[in-house]
Amino acid sequence: MKRSDLTFLLLSLLISSIGILALLRPGFFLTDDGNSMVIRFSAFYEALRSGQFPVRFLSRLNFGYGYPVADFLYPLFMYIGVPIKALGFSFVDTVKIIFGLSFISGTVFSFLWLRKLFDDKSALIGSIIYSLFPYHLYVIYVRGSVGEVLSLGVLPFILWQIERRNLVWGSIGIFLLILSHNTLGVLFLIFILFYGLLDIYAIRSKKELFSYYAKTILIGLGLSSFFSIPAISDLQYTVFSKTSVSDWSKYFVGFNLIGFSTVVVFLTIFTFILIKKIELKKHRLTLLMIGVGLVSIFLASSLSSPLWGLLPVSFIQFPFRFLSLTIVTTAFLAASVVSVLKGKNRLALIISLLILTFLSSKNFLTPSVFQNYPDSFYSTNQDSTTVRNEYMPKWIKEPIREMAPSKVENLSGREKINIRKITASKINFDTLLSEDRTIRVNIVYFPGWNAYVNGNKSNIIHDDGFINLHLNKGENKVLVKFEETSIRLMADLISILSLFILIGLSLKKNLKFL
Repeated sequence: MKRSDLTFLLLSLLISSIGILALLRPGFFLTDDGNSMVIRFSAFYEALRSGQFPVRFLSRLNFGYGYPVADFLYPLFMYIGVPIKALGFSFVDTVKIIFGLSFISGTVFSFLWLRKLFDDKSALIGSIIYSLFPYHLYVIYVRGSVGEVLSLGVLPFILWQIERRNLVWGSIGIFLLILSHNTLGVLFLIFILFYGLLDIYAIRSKKELFSYYAKTILIGLGLSSFFSIPAISDLQYTVFSKTSVSDWSKYFVGFNLIGFSTVVVFLTIFTFILIKKIELKKHRLTLLMIGVGLVSIFLASSLSSPLWGLLPVSFIQFPFRFLSLTIVTTAFLAASVVSVLKGKNRLALIISLLILTFLSSKNFLTPSVFQNYPDSFYSTNQDSTTVRNEYMPKWIKEPIREMAPSKVENLSGREKINIRKITASKINFDTLLSEDRTIRVNIVYFPGWNAYVNGNKSNIIHDDGFINLHLNKGENKVLVKFEETSIRLMADLISILSLFILIGLSLKKNLKFL
């Protein structure tokens, strides 16, 4: 990297850092999802330490009956959080660190991506707009959605690798994106596909570039298979398809989440096109960014209300999520308009955009309410951490509202049950029965739970939604543990195979990051 580029990158980080100063305050800012993210991470950490890997079932949640949320929802922030937590940070501070690192990642990689396309000053203003976009800060300090912020940190990294034509790091980026956030992972992957198609269209060596994109995406998908395949295939075992998670009509955006700078950027780009200061033929990505930017704003606003009956509402949930695409397109277009100006006009536009960006973001920079709960509040909390318990196994007939009297119960007799060991992934107990009995383990049944009686695999009866075992008269030594199903094992193997392919490519290509 050139010294001048490093200078402008550091300047971008310095200016953008006002967006994460609030993370340095003690406690945790009150948000929609923040507490749930910390609770979920603490249960994930517990499950991983018990030996469950990949982590799918969080046994402490759902009043101690367990909940398979990690099988379905963006686990990357939790895997990243494990080594941070292991260094001695609290659960809250770990999540705040991930917020901060994701924000910094967005700043750094949006600059590096834009610098591949424009000059350093243009990349500077684009990266600042990317970082301080009102909706970006809203996701941190109002929504508290660590997965969405993480995906916004990964996307520009992928775009940078695309411009570098780096297959290995590009594949890793796709892998990270898919694990960052379900909805944004899909939206951003569609955006990347259009980005790639336009790239292929504009170049002569189409076959070579098509091969690059195909390999990058396929390897990235392969690496993420351990999560993505079960997340899709295991939905059939839940009430997800029958659950309305949110009323989308209540989540359209106002101007405050779009910002003054965005309006100015779009007006300027249209003006420059009309006066032919920007020629679309020479700026291969400008038309794509204009189109995606306008469509994303439209879909996030109430103007698109008639279309929401056709969209996959249960997957997208909130119209405002489309503004995530507006962030990246506005950053690009801002860099584009700055790049075609020179001298005083350029300086005036840069200063104007910086002022407007700050004015647009200032209301989201300082959250007003902070809470100071001890780590034990999160590490013992048994909330399900989802809005409508939409990933509850379908065999559960009634909502669970309280803890069970015991982890293991003798439903048809009074013989003593001696519990040897309980962890987040297994329960070991034995009992001496005077006749055949039904024993319940108070965990909601989900495929992957298996029972072994006296060393032999035993059938689990789960008609009522819980793990029930028919034990014979006499001594019974029972082990109930969570294991991988056949389809999850297949997905794990695909990820492992993809990893070996990636390692082979990195050795072959003499892997370089910068």
